[in-house]
Amino acid sequence: MKRLFTGWSWIPWLTYGAAAGLSVALVLIAGGSPAASARALIESSVLSAPALGESLSRLTGILFSALAAVLAFRGGVLNIGIEGQFLMGGIAAAAIGPMTGLGAASMPLALLASALAGALACLPAAWLSESRGVPPVLSTILLNLVFAAAVTWAVRGPLRDPAGDYPQSRPIPDEQAISTMVPGTRITPAPFLALAAAAGLAVFLWKTSPGLKLRAAGDSPLAAKSAGLSDVKIRTWVFLGSGGLAGLGGGLEVLSVTRRLYDPFATGTGYSGIAAALLGATDPLGAILSSFFLAALGAGSRAMEREAGVPAAIATIIPALAVLAVLTHRAWRERGQ
Repeated sequence: MKRLFTGWSWIPWLTYGAAAGLSVALVLIAGGSPAASARALIESSVLSAPALGESLSRLTGILFSALAAVLAFRGGVLNIGIEGQFLMGGIAAAAIGPMTGLGAASMPLALLASALAGALACLPAAWLSESRGVPPVLSTILLNLVFAAAVTWAVRGPLRDPAGDYPQSRPIPDEQAISTMVPGTRITPAPFLALAAAAGLAVFLWKTSPGLKLRAAGDSPLAAKSAGLSDVKIRTWVFLGSGGLAGLGGGLEVLSVTRRLYDPFATGTGYSGIAAALLGATDPLGAILSSFFLAALGAGSRAMEREAGVPAAIATIIPALAVLAVLTHRAWRERGQ
């Protein structure tokens, strides 16, 4: 965590203060009370077991998406297609569970298929980048549209529930789903798997030789290439690993939260993960805090609207202001260096 707070001056603090001030101003313009809004937000996101369960259920997808972004950005890959890779993981989980008929044994198979689907979803962008010079930031964001269309096709075609009128997949049977740990809440083991993944990624990036090579290739590709590192191979593996993490998040979303795939599915989770990665200084440990912050905002936004009279949309503006503050801080620090 020490890395998150080194080299700060009063300018970054002023930037973050301005973002917080703008957030308060938005609440006031909407006719609400900042204190009442904060109280409603906190009470409905962390101060009871059901509220905490709602926040933790949102945390899983956001944190896995954030870890996917952290891995990609540290490896010098601008993977903006995490949303689509998340969706492909959801499709795989929705297909494996009901269609295999293996009972509880299908759960690990569904998670493996989700990670594999997310990784394979990165291959077109990786190939276009290395063989045709297409910027990943462009190809991945366009592939998001393709994979969103794949969800529409799946729930209206091969995965559609014949017993329902709404375009959605067959429900995940109870024995194949990830059950709740606390009755009356949505607390499952899924968010704790995400926390373990964050710890594992932190160890990999900062305590292992492959992690050092990955960060070196991301920070200075030319220097890494001069040192004999294969930048193409590293970027390809980074792409696959990033997509695998995003796909695993999508699979867990289906198995532990929604219990089926529908259209649209978990809209914006991948983009929230990218925002969380930036807020967390592209550090796995920082991503935990920022992901929970975004999850709590999402869980408490409706209560904030209902109890404090503040539009829930403001909860989506606040993270955007925070990300702008982070990017401004980073630009100022790089200018100083």
